[in-house]
Amino acid sequence: MSFSACGSYREELSPGTFVLVDNFVDRTVRRASSFFGTGCVAHVSFAHPSAGAAGLVWRAAQAEGIPGSRGGTAVCMEGPQFSTLAESLTYKASATT
Repeated sequence: MSFSACGSYREELSPGTFVLVDNFVDRTVRRASSFFGTGCVAHVSFAHPSAGAAGLVWRAAQAEGIPGSRGGTAVCMEGPQFSTLAESLTYKASATT
């Protein structure tokens, strides 16, 4: 699991801090809109991520001594792209990370 470039709107989260997010905002538009391809209809809810999987990832990060923070919202957008000030303030107002 990785983002190729990221930052935080929370000043206490310095570069290099691992953040185990529990929600995200998807601003991508140039990818396939379905993981299932043609011929399959399915709905996968992202409302409540798996606490079990998150716990495994968190414990693995702690075991490796990786500095981290649990909980937050990631904004995923296609790049290279930089937010305008208005976009950044909107994301900051609605996100916790």
